[in-house]
Amino acid sequence: MEEIIRVLILEDVPLDAELISRELRKEGFEFESHIVERKEDYIKEVDEWHPHIILADHSLPQFDGVSALNIAQDKSPHTPFIFVSGKIGEEFAVEMLKKGATDYVLKHNLSKLGYAVQRALKESKERLEKELAEEALLRSEEKYRLMVENQTDMVVKFNPDGHILFASPSFCEVLGRTEESIVGSDFLPLVHQEDQKKTLRALDKLNNPPFVSFLEHRLLTMNGWRWIAWANKAIMNDEGNLEAFVGVGRDITERKLAEDRIMRSLKEKELLLREVHHRVKNNLQIVSTLLSLQSSQINDDRVIGLYRESQNRITSISLIHENLYQSEDLTNINFKNYVKSLIDDLFHSFGVDSEKIKINIEIKDVIMGMETAIPCGLIINEMISNTLKHAFPTGEGNIDLELSEKDKDQYLLKIKDDGEPFPEDFDIGNTDTLGIKLIKSLVMQLNGEITMNKENKEFLIEFDELKYKERI
Repeated sequence: MEEIIRVLILEDVPLDAELISRELRKEGFEFESHIVERKEDYIKEVDEWHPHIILADHSLPQFDGVSALNIAQDKSPHTPFIFVSGKIGEEFAVEMLKKGATDYVLKHNLSKLGYAVQRALKESKERLEKELAEEALLRSEEKYRLMVENQTDMVVKFNPDGHILFASPSFCEVLGRTEESIVGSDFLPLVHQEDQKKTLRALDKLNNPPFVSFLEHRLLTMNGWRWIAWANKAIMNDEGNLEAFVGVGRDITERKLAEDRIMRSLKEKELLLREVHHRVKNNLQIVSTLLSLQSSQINDDRVIGLYRESQNRITSISLIHENLYQSEDLTNINFKNYVKSLIDDLFHSFGVDSEKIKINIEIKDVIMGMETAIPCGLIINEMISNTLKHAFPTGEGNIDLELSEKDKDQYLLKIKDDGEPFPEDFDIGNTDTLGIKLIKSLVMQLNGEITMNKENKEFLIEFDELKYKERI
């Protein structure tokens, strides 16, 4: 009698769960399903019910599919895990497949679910069979031969000189040659010229503990060059001396081609993202130039100052995008380098003599995401701008700027100067200037808190590293 499949469904919408079950029944699966939506129920089912396959939504009110995948990988790594979601992007899907997910199916295209489940169960069964077979190899040479003659994986036994001693029927079939013509020959000429060096390195590893090696290379077969993945192990005689090597191989050509397509796609997306950052930076620079041209037609110093402040704010954002498209990391920037560029532009904008007004910047190698860097950069822009405008009427003084990491994803920003003291009636909580309003708004955006030491003219801002929010 055919075994009934145990299907664990992680879903909080009953109608979607019913549609999934209906699709499986329509495809002829004999199954029993358990539906959960909370983490504790999910863990209990994985531990006690031992499902054959897990179908999980991407996002639930109290749980999420990514966490569910991590739990499954830890507790039951052989159980196939398929995302069934209404909103899952291509990049997210690729990332999840790299992390161990078996497949993903969109809810608006559930007709593909049956095929995905069937393939996942088949591959899971094949992986289990392979592991059992490899264990049998280590126990008995006789069992080893019986196993390799009846499996689809390629098995080759060869001596330390590289001459083949045994070739499984599947290996002979792939090469399109008889076992008699293969046994005794050197397999290295069959290896692609570009892969021969790493093949020799893998063989060298077999001569030293733990006497195993793993290798992927191209092999000349009856169908041309094919990618083969090998797991190799040394065989020792009763005296503990090296006797031969055994390699278990599998054709991974399709996987390699798929990986190549994915990598090309990722490179194209990376180039596109760099171009986006570059164009955003250029567009912001155009806006700044337009403001500069407009202000040149105005004689009112107060209005000119407002234009300059707007230009400085635009520059602080523009520098973020400039740092990103020039960096290897398209999502994070070196904040110390960014602040130095920002301060240089502010000093130039205000016509500051850097020999008379000095700024001491103390920032370690803080790598910050764009979500946090933009509001933090704007805060620094406003703070330093206010200091340059009001603190040094004689054109001389010192500014200290320090950014330190308090805890993981938590920062402390300190800004102080030795210029003119604050007016007696100055209170940051009751000040309605645009600059102070903007600072308080940005601090709130960072889930932060701002305090001021009026006597030392020191501002302290504690804030959190913001996580990227998906725009879907």
